[in-house]
Amino acid sequence: MTLIGILLALLLERLLGHLPGWGRPVLFLSLMRMLHALLPDALWRSRLLPLVVVALPSGLVGWGLGQIESPLLVLGLSALILLLCLGPRDLAEDVHELLAARERNDAERVAQLQRALQQGPNPGDGHRSLGGALFIQSHEKLLGVLLWFFALGPAGAMAYRLAGRMPRFLSETAPGSAALATADWLHAALAWLPARITALVYGLAGSLDDALAAWRRLLRDPEHEWRTQTWAVLAEVPLASLGMEESDGAAVVPASLEAMLAEVLRMQWRALLILLAAFALFATGAML
Repeated sequence: MTLIGILLALLLERLLGHLPGWGRPVLFLSLMRMLHALLPDALWRSRLLPLVVVALPSGLVGWGLGQIESPLLVLGLSALILLLCLGPRDLAEDVHELLAARERNDAERVAQLQRALQQGPNPGDGHRSLGGALFIQSHEKLLGVLLWFFALGPAGAMAYRLAGRMPRFLSETAPGSAALATADWLHAALAWLPARITALVYGLAGSLDDALAAWRRLLRDPEHEWRTQTWAVLAEVPLASLGMEESDGAAVVPASLEAMLAEVLRMQWRALLILLAAFALFATGAML
């Protein structure tokens, strides 16, 4: 049933993705702004806030679905929750918009889109390339959410979505606070294992030897603590897997930004198929 829910949510995302305004985090931002207005500043900046914001809705979703006896209703609601947890905005849509802006020489829009694509977890100054940022976005918007959904159902997907959105909102409303530090820690903790699974899947979707070589270099890098290393793995390992080999063993990488962006989208598609195949294998094994 979990795999069917994933496939249903992905299908709905493709069908609804063309609707104007679809994929914008309106619900999350509205609820968080309302909560910010209601809570005292001391509580808003406290360490407990991110834990409550992530744990309480996720726990209620898990409990509520457990009270429903109809498997078909649970399946439909689970797919709907997963659909709401994907994104915000499809990575392919953002990349295609960036390419269109470059084609019409709209420098202002190109800069705006590149800044938006590079927002999110920061793996450090040495890992700020647009390509690496796209792979982080791919994990945050799609693969990481799917992994948590497969592991813990809708509650897992919601927990990861909330944990991923909290740091950015708190950086704007409570910069330098204990709440922001806790939100960053919680996000990185929930991403630690899924990020490495995502990196491995991307390696399988491209050049695994190059991906593993980049991974070994990161493991030997003394500058990274466990949180920044997670985002560096997501940025560098899939990016290294873009390298393919000619018949003589020479490495080949995309020759232009357009080619690199297009290859990132193809890699995401291949990685998604690999992940779905793995889910199907585990689901089949569980039924035997």
